[in-house]
Amino acid sequence: MMEDSDISFDDFSVEMEDFSVTKVDRFDRVWKWGEGGSIHQQPLILDGVVYFGSCNHNVYAVSLLTGKEIWRFRTSGVMINTSPVEHMGMLFIGSYDQNLYALDKDSGRLVWKFPTSGKIISLPFASNGRVYVGSEDHNVYALDARDGRLIWKFRTMDEVTSTPTESGGRVYFGSFDQNFYCVDARDGALIWKFPTQGEVHIMNPVLVEGGTVYFGSFDNNLYALDSETGVEKWRLKVGQYGNYMSPVLHEGKLYLSNRENALLSVSLDGRILWRFLRSELVCIPLIYKGSIYVGCEDHNMYCLGLDGVMKWKYATQGVTQIRPAASGNRLVFSSWDCNLYCLDIMARRLIWKFRTEGSPGYRPPPHECFTLTLKVRGGGEETKEGRKKAYDLNMQEEEGGGAFYKSRITYQTSTRYREKGKYQAEEEF
Repeated sequence: MMEDSDISFDDFSVEMEDFSVTKVDRFDRVWKWGEGGSIHQQPLILDGVVYFGSCNHNVYAVSLLTGKEIWRFRTSGVMINTSPVEHMGMLFIGSYDQNLYALDKDSGRLVWKFPTSGKIISLPFASNGRVYVGSEDHNVYALDARDGRLIWKFRTMDEVTSTPTESGGRVYFGSFDQNFYCVDARDGALIWKFPTQGEVHIMNPVLVEGGTVYFGSFDNNLYALDSETGVEKWRLKVGQYGNYMSPVLHEGKLYLSNRENALLSVSLDGRILWRFLRSELVCIPLIYKGSIYVGCEDHNMYCLGLDGVMKWKYATQGVTQIRPAASGNRLVFSSWDCNLYCLDIMARRLIWKFRTEGSPGYRPPPHECFTLTLKVRGGGEETKEGRKKAYDLNMQEEEGGGAFYKSRITYQTSTRYREKGKYQAEEEF
């Protein structure tokens, strides 16, 4: 099933003949998020408590039942993407202040912190008494979860923003040095590495299933490799603006959001089954109780069927481009508008929202390392070469609902979404 995009290339000009997308710089959006109360993390739900971090430097614990604050812990930096994970009664979370923190999950008390030499935005991964984390300083660290003692570190040739994922005694992760790595969980020794042609930035844990490891690269491909040997099984081009995650597996199908504003359903042999298209970037999906929940930079949280058909959406006042969490009939997700939302997915209503301290911070444009060039006809005359216009993909979107593309010369479009704090069917727009 395929949905029409709210803004397609047909909207640009009837004179357009062709377009091209060129990567003109390295991807570094992840290091540019600003201070403020905005929340850009997947919340963690445990035993009736919701845990999350914020751009105002705080880690929060709030009641899932009431949305009331239980405790908070202050770090010295912004927290983006690096959502908390739990292991052995502790929460682990990284920060722009270059530290990985271990907190007592019940009290928020600091148990230990481990300093790296760079910002941390990757999600930590904890298992078997260890916690693994990547850093801007090019390293992946394996630490003792009890006391933060360094067990080993593995150095790549560039920044590590991917979640190091342990499976079967091996740790899998990517690096901005364009390689995907497999190392021994015991001592960090390299087992194999696989070269791509772009930065490997994976926002969620790597999917390792059935002898296959799946991951994306900024060379635009989704890769499926043999998890034992690193030999490629297949690759699938999923867009032109890079791939920034590993897919989610559900009932024999892969679900992947690309950077061309689409949620894709992909078969296990690498065929696209359907696309759900939006006007802005779509986040990592959560599949829960037979539905797909996926946030978007157009400020909406969407509920889809497993066939990709939209059931409903909920509008916030800010970007919701992060994976939600669920427990019972409650869906919890963060927004750039500084609120954490809790929805009743059966009654389709807001139960509560929790607001952090501060106002929305700076949010970098999504496609700043790319240039879009349109080839158009000129002056009503058809020419073989035509004229070329470059469209700026680097424009910052305003919180009120900004533009998707803006011409460096004359052209601008805006999203069609109204800001309403209630559920609305697609046909209402």
